[in-house]
Amino acid sequence: MTYENLRRTFNAIHDTYDNVKTMKGPAERLPYYANLTPGQSVLDVGCGTGWCTIAAANLLGNQGKIVGVDIADNLLVLARNKTVTAGISNVEYYLGNAEDLDFTDNSFDVVLSSLVIFFLSDINKALSEWYRVLKPGGTVAISSFGETLYQPNMQMLMDKFAQYEGSPYIANRPRLAPNSTENCRALLNNNGFENIVVSEEQMGFFLPDADAYWQELTSTPWRLRISSLESDIQKKFREVHILEVDSLRTDKGIWIDVPIIFSVASKKLN
Repeated sequence: MTYENLRRTFNAIHDTYDNVKTMKGPAERLPYYANLTPGQSVLDVGCGTGWCTIAAANLLGNQGKIVGVDIADNLLVLARNKTVTAGISNVEYYLGNAEDLDFTDNSFDVVLSSLVIFFLSDINKALSEWYRVLKPGGTVAISSFGETLYQPNMQMLMDKFAQYEGSPYIANRPRLAPNSTENCRALLNNNGFENIVVSEEQMGFFLPDADAYWQELTSTPWRLRISSLESDIQKKFREVHILEVDSLRTDKGIWIDVPIIFSVASKKLN
């Protein structure tokens, strides 16, 4: 997506974004992979409503400084409000672009970025920026989705879009999409990082029924694509898709597959 498309998309779904379990859990988990220590300066790129930022602040306590950056000002309003409510005083939020950060070289001990990298139009440019603002020896910790995200539900969803929009969905993926441990390792290596450690963790969960699944789905950017359909088609789309997803329900509920790739690396010392 372009910068402007991303900004519009996430501003538009700000009212439901905090309901997305798929993204909240991994965001709160990422700071643990970075091995934060008190006194560090931390940048959270694509901070959204502050899930990862606040989790990092809780690990650091009052020692150190955390900066959250996001392109969507509506999300930042929510992040600031949550941070104040939590009584956290060492966090600042700024409007900004992950591919063109407004910080000087060697500014941060740690750069975090949870479930953002696959949205970016130029992943290598973003990684180069994150490398630039890190201090020598500093740590970058990134999370991204694995290839089986939401499957088989996602394939069902894509088939429905192909049916009701009248054309097949074609994903515009970069040559090295950050959807495998091998690709994530290569992306970091290609952009100068070292001491690269990449692991995958299953953070899936069960939802009780298809209505809960639909709420999860329509709290994400998919909501905008669905809402672009004519109202009668939207209704039919929902009915048909919920019926087929409900066929997957077990006695535990409907499984939502959420493989998360956590990538940690460091900037060279010289």
